[in-house]
Amino acid sequence: MDQKLESAINDVALIKKVLEKTQRDFSKVSVYFIGIGILHLTAWLLEEISYFIRNRYGYGYSMASAFWWGGRILLMAGYGVLFFYFMKKAKMTGNEICESMVKVWMVVLIGSGILGWLYMVLLPSGNSDKVTVLWRCRELIEVLPVIFALFMTGIMTRRRPVTVFTAIYSIFYFVMFVSMKEVPYGTWGGVGTLSSASGVCMQYLMSIGMIVLGIYLKWNRKETSILKDFEVDYGNKCDT
Repeated sequence: MDQKLESAINDVALIKKVLEKTQRDFSKVSVYFIGIGILHLTAWLLEEISYFIRNRYGYGYSMASAFWWGGRILLMAGYGVLFFYFMKKAKMTGNEICESMVKVWMVVLIGSGILGWLYMVLLPSGNSDKVTVLWRCRELIEVLPVIFALFMTGIMTRRRPVTVFTAIYSIFYFVMFVSMKEVPYGTWGGVGTLSSASGVCMQYLMSIGMIVLGIYLKWNRKETSILKDFEVDYGNKCDT
């Protein structure tokens, strides 16, 4: 009787260990971040095409606006598709941490997009210094929530490199933002325009940075394969 009770306790402990490791497996949701990065790369390409058309045919050409707005619509629609797909996937796997990450990032991405659009609508027109400063501050609406979400991702996944990178990037971004440094942007087929260096850094983060984050979560796990660990643990228990 005591041997059966001990065996049952060991089985429960083993199941608990497997469930804990399952909660730390982020390989499934890693594709979620890769998808966000691909979306931003595609939107960035459409924006560059928009600038190319403007440089060649002038700012009044309607196709330029079509490509620019197409990138924005693609982002919002893509966010929604990614959210519903990976939310369903996270619920099926029973991984509460992955489910929470999907929710946090969707609130951040969709919420900041809506607030950014509303900010631009309410922004006064003109070329005064006040309007220029307000225009520059617009990007903070998108940047600050993303930095918060990255910190949350590092904390929830217990991946210290993600947290450290986010801290370093935050310092670098705010240094660039305060310096008000500008770089050439949209120079395909012409001179393009000048854009804030901090804004360009944000685009790199949301495209290439998200893809790198997804690859990191997929391949750089703290634990080995869950199934392999289960087999080893179960084999050791049977041997005893």
